[in-house]
Amino acid sequence: MVDSSKTYKPPNYTENKGNDDLSPDKYFQHILNSRAAFAPKSYSNAYLFRSKRDGKASDIDDDGCAIFWKKEILKPVELGFLRVPSDTEKSEAVLALTLQHLETDMTFNVITTHLPSGDEPKKELERLAVLNNPSANWTARRICFDNKDKAWKEVPYEDNPKFVGIASYVKHFVDRKQTDSSRTIFALDANSRPSFPRIKSDSSSDETNVWHTILSQTTLESIWVQNACIKENGESSDPKNPFVVSVNKMRGPSSNQPPKIGEHQLELIDHVFTNGKKSELVTHVDFNKKDFVPTAPKRYISKEGDAEIDLFPSSTMPSDHLPVVVNITM
Repeated sequence: MVDSSKTYKPPNYTENKGNDDLSPDKYFQHILNSRAAFAPKSYSNAYLFRSKRDGKASDIDDDGCAIFWKKEILKPVELGFLRVPSDTEKSEAVLALTLQHLETDMTFNVITTHLPSGDEPKKELERLAVLNNPSANWTARRICFDNKDKAWKEVPYEDNPKFVGIASYVKHFVDRKQTDSSRTIFALDANSRPSFPRIKSDSSSDETNVWHTILSQTTLESIWVQNACIKENGESSDPKNPFVVSVNKMRGPSSNQPPKIGEHQLELIDHVFTNGKKSELVTHVDFNKKDFVPTAPKRYISKEGDAEIDLFPSSTMPSDHLPVVVNITM
């Protein structure tokens, strides 16, 4: 919560969707009023599944993107959202949070989102369309802490920028470095590997992919490149281990997509981009000095052998995505 006087409340859904807290007309106001660094996906599968299992629970909520921070070290000074255009009743947004270091007053920006999934070229086009789409109706709103009145207030973005996608929204924060020296971190599940075949999109004159679009339009650097895991063209820096991954999973017999049962996904689709001075990856997280959780990236010689045995989720990693843990010097 950016406002410690507030208590987060999940959205209220009713039989009349026009009255719902996260209906398209009310989505922005709800997430701004919540004072939480959380961008929910309205009418999400997470909400649906939990409702079927325990419909009377008071904490049923949507999934989405969130940012957490240590309040003993940092304080939030700005919370913003960029709503992704949609022709349906569902809404989702990019989340942006500006934090201030209590000891030095230095500020930095953290932005996060989740791009559409799918390995087909048409899915990459969907992802490219949310990164850059000048023909769509993009809306961004923010609240900032007013030091004079000691209150959070909604204020327009400086210079009244015209956002045409997620990339331009991120670039807005990157450009702040010129005025307030703040650095930026952009972390996301891109659902796209750096080596995804480039494709011609409606908003680009050249063939591109998600990886290349983010690097070229935001001017940020990838922590994978900074730490010599991969080259800027997306290839592994180690020819002996060409597979550098954050996801290593195989669909099981309970999948709701039977044609994909047995499909092996071994990819690097989780990314952190920054203009911080340097970054250093954390190779694992220890618990009780004996148990540890592996972190991304994992490296494999091929998709066979060890990669087929070392699948996730597992008893030590309950997610099919390995956590990306990195120390960034701002």
